[in-house]
Amino acid sequence: MDTACSALVIFGVTGDLVRKKVFAALYELQLLDRLNMPVIGVGRSDWNDDTLRRTAETAIRSHAADDVVDDAMHAVLDGLTYVRGNYSSTDLYETLQRSVAAHELVLYYLAVPPTVFGAIITGLGGTAGSGRARLLIEKPFGSDLATARSLRDLVEQHFDAEQLFAVDHYLQKESLQNILVLRFGNRMLEPTWNREHIDSISVTMAEAFGIEGRAGFFDSNGTLRDVVQNHMFQTVAALAMEAPASASANDMNDARAQLLGYVASLTLTDVVFGQYDGYLDVDGVSPGSTTDTFVNARLSIDNDRWQDVSWTITAGKALEENLSEVVVTFKPASAPMFISNECEPEPNQLRIRMAPEESIVLTMQARSSAVPLGTARTSLAAADNYRPTERLEAYARIFDDARRGDQTQFASCEVLEQCWRILDGVVHRTNSPKTYARGSEGPRLAPMSSANESVQRSR
Repeated sequence: MDTACSALVIFGVTGDLVRKKVFAALYELQLLDRLNMPVIGVGRSDWNDDTLRRTAETAIRSHAADDVVDDAMHAVLDGLTYVRGNYSSTDLYETLQRSVAAHELVLYYLAVPPTVFGAIITGLGGTAGSGRARLLIEKPFGSDLATARSLRDLVEQHFDAEQLFAVDHYLQKESLQNILVLRFGNRMLEPTWNREHIDSISVTMAEAFGIEGRAGFFDSNGTLRDVVQNHMFQTVAALAMEAPASASANDMNDARAQLLGYVASLTLTDVVFGQYDGYLDVDGVSPGSTTDTFVNARLSIDNDRWQDVSWTITAGKALEENLSEVVVTFKPASAPMFISNECEPEPNQLRIRMAPEESIVLTMQARSSAVPLGTARTSLAAADNYRPTERLEAYARIFDDARRGDQTQFASCEVLEQCWRILDGVVHRTNSPKTYARGSEGPRLAPMSSANESVQRSR
């Protein structure tokens, strides 16, 4: 399907996600003359066209600050209309079909809680018509392996595979795509990107803020479902997968799914769950909630490239800093006899920082001036000019790619199900999370003994 959509319908348009991310994304696309289509917002709130446009204008002005381009903003606002309805009502879908009847292909975006995905997919399936729709579904795609498979079955009852676009905005980030280029575009890195040379890899996605404003959604999902199942596993896949046969959507997803298939299913001994002190006092959090706001997990990838390499993932809220980064630690060098034994060479490290700023830093050894032929750590940082001068934010890319039918940076159902398969043994845990102080680093797994490190778990 290579025709571009000419209309966009947003379910859940009154929600927090649309206000924070989507209106700004539409404005960015309009600035580049890559939107130019009507947008119909659907919700259950008592809004009208004016309410929707005022909300969108506030969001755009907040995003653009003093640099707002009025013509582009008003082009977005003038194209907005609102439809109120119950997601389970056939009247709603009949109204929508009349609204988009003049459009050959419509992009339907589900920015709603997963509990209403089924009603909307069924409603659209009964009225949208095969081939006249693309379905853009917000994460999480299911809440565990069984529900992900059920949701896939439901989608496939009404839509073809090329009509489904499962959102994980991390796949659209420049920094994640840069990992693939860094790995496969540099001769010096790829031969060393394996168990023979790498000792450990850690992936961190830490936030200094809590869940205020998202309590309703977050308390039903937690960090494991909200971040680990999607963002973190997609990052691991980019770091660990074999080179795809091509840049096509099928080949990219095949490479991701194959790698994730080698990741051993987690058990409770592999994960520590945390909840920050004060979480239970946040408005919207259920009394006595055991929802995790922090996850620290140890992964095992059981293939020839990564067997015995230590993988650690850490994600959480209300931590000491905002930080998203990958740290690749290489095995220590065996120093030849002429290098002073007073200075043991430190392992090389490659640090790929994705937020709050982007950077690539390689830590190496150079001569120490303190000891003849001794070693000292030095760093090589990537120049700023590796970043493109014109770049779309992740959500702008999501809408642009889905509008054009490009599935390359969207996860396939096979990839999503592998992610859930890895978590299936821990996602329904009954143990309480460990409490940690706001502004701390959160609880951590105890280091594995050398004997345990060699034990390979079955998938």
